[in-house]
Amino acid sequence: MKRNQKKIESSIVIALTDVCETLKEKYTGFLWLTHFVDYANFPQSLKLVFVFDTKISLENAMNDDLFKTIFVLTESRLKRESVTVKRIDKAVYFDTEEMGADVDNMKWCRKYS
Repeated sequence: MKRNQKKIESSIVIALTDVCETLKEKYTGFLWLTHFVDYANFPQSLKLVFVFDTKISLENAMNDDLFKTIFVLTESRLKRESVTVKRIDKAVYFDTEEMGADVDNMKWCRKYS
């Protein structure tokens, strides 16, 4: 990884850690998030995956308009770290542990790469 890529990665991690902690405090069922990126095609390749415990929790989040909150919060935290994503709604994905979300499972990770 090149020096500038390491700097961008660090900025992404700082922003997403803040987003994750905020969401875990406020929303029951939200567990964690992760990101995938191909720096040869950054920022278009950035994918952010927000993981809930169950499908019901995810559906409740949809009904509570949590998705809009996630878009706004994530975009603002990334901008604070000087990371700009043109269409945050195209970078964000949702999944659940109930449906197999597991960052240590290469099969699961491949569906976002």
